Amino acid sequence: MKTKVESLEKMNVYANEMVRLLVKDEVVLQQDQLRKALENVLRAMVDMTNIQLVREKDALATLQTTLTRMRIAHNGLFPYASSCVQSKIHLGKTLEVQKISIPTK
Repeated sequence: MKTKVESLEKMNVYANEMVRLLVKDEVVLQQDQLRKALENVLRAMVDMTNIQLVREKDALATLQTTLTRMRIAHNGLFPYASSCVQSKIHLGKTLEVQKISIPTK
């Protein structure tokens, strides 16, 4: 099972990667993709605030659920970028960001 720090580090990488890719001019996303991703990010935010407010009985399990929501949001927006994010996560530490290209339709 992942530690709290490892899960938080991965969520941070996913969030930063989504921001970095969303601000690029050449990225065109469908409204449905954005809605689903936003829903998952917002649910992750609710989970994180519930953990901080001690409203969750099993914070580690909730943290894992939150990480899954962030991964789903990221993969829904950028299905070709997930391997790049995975390569940046190693033993809970963020490595250098690598430039990737996303195929456009």
